[in-house]
Amino acid sequence: MLSRSAQGLYWIGRYLERAQHGCRLIADQFETMKDRPVDEIDKNWRRLYQGLGRVPLGGELRSNLDDEQFMLVDAYTLADDLTFEPANPDSIRNCLANARENARQVRNVVDEDLWSCLNLAFLDLRDIEIPDIWKDRPNEFYRRTEDAVRTFFGIAESNMYRDNGWQFLQLGRFVERAQLLAALIDAQLTVYPVGGPQADPDWLSLLRICAARDSYGRLHSMQFDPAAVVDFLVADPLVSRSVRYAVARICEALDAASAGRPLAFEAGRRAGRLAALIDYDWPNRDPADDEAIRATLRAIGDDCRRLHDDIDSAYFSYGIEEGADA
Repeated sequence: MLSRSAQGLYWIGRYLERAQHGCRLIADQFETMKDRPVDEIDKNWRRLYQGLGRVPLGGELRSNLDDEQFMLVDAYTLADDLTFEPANPDSIRNCLANARENARQVRNVVDEDLWSCLNLAFLDLRDIEIPDIWKDRPNEFYRRTEDAVRTFFGIAESNMYRDNGWQFLQLGRFVERAQLLAALIDAQLTVYPVGGPQADPDWLSLLRICAARDSYGRLHSMQFDPAAVVDFLVADPLVSRSVRYAVARICEALDAASAGRPLAFEAGRRAGRLAALIDYDWPNRDPADDEAIRATLRAIGDDCRRLHDDIDSAYFSYGIEEGADA
């Protein structure tokens, strides 16, 4: 496969996973705003922004916990920043636009159904702004946009030939997922430390974002023990939005796409070490030591960024040896 095509598919996977994650975060925040006290709404905004590694345009989150009307106006501004802000490269609209542009450039490896789905998802957002979705049940807009991304991946699952194109789409999707989940759980522990006061809705919200509420309930009933929730979302290989599940898919995609490339071996080794960290070191942690757990989560995020660099060097930005065949 041409490296340009592989790179395009990789970034389609990353941008769409990022957009879907943003939709889930904001939709959950609107659910929280229905019946939670203003201090909890404020904490959830802080978790959301820290988990995305973003600072609002004003430079910081400013809260007036005594004024619910102020909190509503603040929510309007923050949702706009995360959804439509042109200067935010990770806004939902920008992510869909970038995914679409990558697909346009590699139309030779993107079939008509995939292109139509992605194009329609982008056009649905292109000409609207926050006032248009704020008038009536804005959380439905985020659910609809998430459904469009889910539909794209569903079409890919059913239509794509399992060659290297499929592997690079998967690789981008799950590198992004592992990095985003590690950052989100880190942010959760910052705002809601295990040793602090706990409320079930704080941890139910995290499970809902990760589409893991029902699967968690099968193992732990509905007692939201913070340490159990964190372990479940980091280390359980059967949860589709766990860090360990994402790492397993990364390893599979790298194994399938490596084809003996020497530079690809470093990416494979790094992914293998990341899997071993979760399988063998993570169980030995102290569940009550938030700082140590957060340090491990930050290390996972750092490894994902280095893994991206390894993938880029091996497949996209490698040098051509002098005298090599064209």
